[in-house]
Parts: sequence; C-alpha cells; structure tokens
Amino acid sequence: MFDDFWTASRYSPLHQRRLGDRLRDFRPQPELIDPLELPSAPVPLPRPQDRLQKLFQARRSTREFSGKPLTDKQLGTVLGALSDNSCPSAGGLNPLRCYAFVHDRAVRYDIRRHALQDIGPAPANLAEILGTPEVPPLTIILVLTDKDSFEKYGERAGRFGLIEVGAAAQSICLRLAEQKLGGCLLGGVADSEMLHALGLPRELRVATAIACGHMIT
Repeated sequence: MFDDFWTASRYSPLHQRRLGDRLRDFRPQPELIDPLELPSAPVPLPRPQDRLQKLFQARRSTREFSGKPLTDKQLGTVLGALSDNSCPSAGGLNPLRCYAFVHDRAVRYDIRRHALQDIGPAPANLAEILGTPEVPPLTIILVLTDKDSFEKYGERAGRFGLIEVGAAAQSICLRLAEQKLGGCLLGGVADSEMLHALGLPRELRVATAIACGHMIT
C-alpha cells in the first residue's frame, strides 16, 4: 500500500507544470480561529537563547543563489551532517543514501567513509528535473533503499523512512545555516528522471532534494 501511495505522488515534468498552475491559482482561506484551540488560557514558556536557537533563526530558505561555488571544505562540512550516526534509523538498517550535483557533476556521497564518488556529468536538463529556474551551485539528493526495512517492519517502514529523511534534511539545513549558506527543500523533483540521471534503478525512492548555495547579499 505504501508503494501505491508513492506511485500516486510520483512527479514527472508534466506533474511539475500542473503543480505550477495549481500553486498560481491557489488562494488560502484565512483562519480567524484555530479549530484546535483550547478554551483554557495559554501559559507562556521561557524562550531559549542558546547557540542552537540562534542557528535555527539563521536558517534561510531561498532558491536564489550567487554564482559563487562552494569550497571543498564547505562541501565536506555540509555533507558531514549525515555522518557519525547523526540521523535516527529504525532497526539500524540505514536505508538513506545521498547523492549530489556539484561543479556540473553527479556524485555519490559515501556517508560511512565521508567521501565522494564520481558518477558522471550532470544532465543538461537538470533544472527541469529539479523544478527550479536555474541549477543551484549544490543540490543534495536523499534517496531511500528501503527493501530490508519493509521486510522487517511491513507498511510502517514507509513512515520510518520519511522520519529518517526529515531528520537528515534538518541536519543538512542547520549545517547550511552554520556555514552562512542558503538552502531550499525541493518538493517537486521529477522522480524517474532523477533516478535515471544518477544511474539508479527505478524501484528506489527519491525522498527529497535540497538546493544549496551562497545567498545573494
């Protein structure tokens, strides 16, 4: 059943165009009262003022980047957010895999070894596959290889995989903020086209992509 959900929510360039039309025409209705609000008076809590909170506040979501490329040190720092067991994984199965497009190349990031493996040139239509106006200086692709997870946990493995991807994406975005870089989670990547661009089998899942780069000042 999770495969049915994934198939139903899969995107292609046609879906991307339809989404653009839908977003253009969408007009949210203002909510005057939160339907889940309780009648009791809220009790304020003290706000944190530590370094982590400042890092949260420094996060910037943007799709517009300067042309300045990331240095190898910055690239290692950002991708290193996934190393050292920093993300929870159900049963320690670690279905998460990481790929990237950087310097006009497609690469595989080996999380365990903290190293890159070259795949080949980035496709000429990468921006179309990503659903972005331009190709970002760095694009991180998070992929799930979750066959073992489903064999162990059944349908619940679908949720566990998405939890793991969400934790990984948050770690990457906090690293971007720490490096004074911008980033944006891309929810409209063309699934099959992305797998093809990375030389991956079609049964894998493109969970999300993150566009990264130096912000325009």
